[in-house]
Amino acid sequence: MTSTKRYWHGGVPAICQLTDRPITNRFIDGATTYGPWACMSPEGHAVYGRGLGTGRGQLYEKQPDGKWLKIDG
Repeated sequence: MTSTKRYWHGGVPAICQLTDRPITNRFIDGATTYGPWACMSPEGHAVYGRGLGTGRGQLYEKQPDGKWLKIDG
């Protein structure tokens, strides 16, 4: 089975949209306990996120080339 790498397309905010913590090497694009989706730091996701997976959220990690690779969800 061949795995296809998936990358985030678009800008990534410098800070978590819920906690104002910086987004550095990882972020989650995911559903929140408030309802709407947000770009969250891992710490923000731990408090306000609804998990990882289809319909819940995706975890991205910054690569040496500056691209954001989806690593979970």
